[in-house]
Amino acid sequence: ERKFAPELLHLAGDFGLLQQGPRVAVVGSRKASAEGLRRAAALTRALVQRDIIVVSGLAAGIDTAAHTTALESGGRTIAVIGTPLDQSYPRENAALQARLAQEQLVVSQFDSGSAVRPKNFPIRNRTMALLTDATVIVEAGEKSGTVNLGWEALRLGRLLFLLESVAVD
Repeated sequence: ERKFAPELLHLAGDFGLLQQGPRVAVVGSRKASAEGLRRAAALTRALVQRDIIVVSGLAAGIDTAAHTTALESGGRTIAVIGTPLDQSYPRENAALQARLAQEQLVVSQFDSGSAVRPKNFPIRNRTMALLTDATVIVEAGEKSGTVNLGWEALRLGRLLFLLESVAVD
């Protein structure tokens, strides 16, 4: 695992969350369906009830639902971001990121002031897989970055769960 680990992590918040566990990533599409958002919230509540730390990437959609539901449910959550700690993506999550940095934990492997590049997000996905015991993909398109996280979890020998979509007539 060390060979896959980033050289340096930048942390804001409760560092102890990295020593506690278990930790499960709840991730999915940025353009989530209403059903996907509902399922992410239900899954997150179930994890919090079992004292599991919810980890996600602070992206729009499923990630935001996971973090906010963990907070609303009195749980613990870690955001592993693809930007430096001094930047937010998406910008609409700046307040949520600031709250997580104060009350929970935000993790980045990117130096403050560095440029945000698309390649940062797959790199972030490997770090998220390293920090978790399992990953649950709530919903994702075939070309989604979430699929990359699933592959990283498998490559690292972590559990990977895919929630099945069920058509409702």
